[in-house]
Amino acid sequence: MAENRLHRLSVLLFFLITALATASTILLFQAGEAWLSVALWAATIAASHALSVPTPSGKRINLAIGPAVAAVILLPDVLAVITAFSVGLFGGWIVLRWRSKTDRDADSDYVAEAVSMIAFGLVASGVLAALADSSLPLAWEQLISIASGAVVWFVVRALISAWVGTEREDLASRYLWLLALEDWTVALSIFTGGALFGMTWTEMGLWAFPVAILPYAFSHLAFVRYHSTRITYGQMIRALAQIPEVADLAPRGHSSRTADLAVAMAREIGLHPNEVTELEYSALMHDVGRITLTEPAILKAGYTDEDIARWGAQIIAEAPYLQEVSQYVRVQHNPYRRPGEARDPDVPMVSKIIKVASAYDQSVHEMHLSPLEGLERIHRGSAYDFDPEVSSSLRRVLVQRGVIAA
Repeated sequence: MAENRLHRLSVLLFFLITALATASTILLFQAGEAWLSVALWAATIAASHALSVPTPSGKRINLAIGPAVAAVILLPDVLAVITAFSVGLFGGWIVLRWRSKTDRDADSDYVAEAVSMIAFGLVASGVLAALADSSLPLAWEQLISIASGAVVWFVVRALISAWVGTEREDLASRYLWLLALEDWTVALSIFTGGALFGMTWTEMGLWAFPVAILPYAFSHLAFVRYHSTRITYGQMIRALAQIPEVADLAPRGHSSRTADLAVAMAREIGLHPNEVTELEYSALMHDVGRITLTEPAILKAGYTDEDIARWGAQIIAEAPYLQEVSQYVRVQHNPYRRPGEARDPDVPMVSKIIKVASAYDQSVHEMHLSPLEGLERIHRGSAYDFDPEVSSSLRRVLVQRGVIAA
């Protein structure tokens, strides 16, 4: 249902953009302005919707805003800018419809892109026109206008992305907002490339292409490699997390089920996206210390869950990148509070979530309790063991997934 509503919204926005493109084109011809340059920039903006770059948030940003930045600098007035933007977004919708066969986020991407780009065009071209009579050098006027528009573009896009995401009840608004803000590095590189081209074209002509495109190309490759490395890293951690299970030292599928449930609770609570990633790694490897149970001396001496967590943390800490993850694993079995205190400040929220997710999965898949009985077991332990906030989040996630009734 949410996807259908989002599709209808994107179609409505497309018709509004079409009306704006038609009206602005008529006004442009009536004003007798040169239409060739406007048409060129509109075509470039439309075609750029087919190109995108992966972002730290896991989504992709198409490159249409790059030529839009240059268009603000090189087109003569606000009318020309709005015409180029609206006609470009008209063509961009068609491009994204073509891409939607393989991109399930095409509707949300278009809504965010269209509104934020129009906002950028109005602000940037308006500021540039307002500074026309100032004593500032032209380069500073252009820089201030682009920077002002860029801030508006970024904030509007982040707000719309967060608002669109609220269609999903399992994602907190705070998480969605913070996730959208993670993409500032990619946005900065695209804006810089567009601004470089627009500000150097008059003086350098065709040489403006390499001046603007080459620096961005290096950034683009870096973003793609980072995205690929992040995926590979996650796959490797998932593979390592299965070692105790393959050796029959831990229940099959326990780590992946715990991670899936823990991530869902973290997003529902509204943790920072970076914390969610670290939580996923921690949950996947929370039982990795069980590989030490192949040692006869350990089996003879006896061990506790805290011992397994400590050994697992020591193994994980061998990777410098996972130092934070090792700390989460180390304290995962600690109660969220002890008698006489409200909370234990040494137990982070990530560890509390892992504790609840792991205990629930054990209840259902090892103790063979029903989902409702497993949830009740968690609630009974909320006096000291399980954080009530996390227990409440678990209930909401199970309701949203249809596991238990509301």
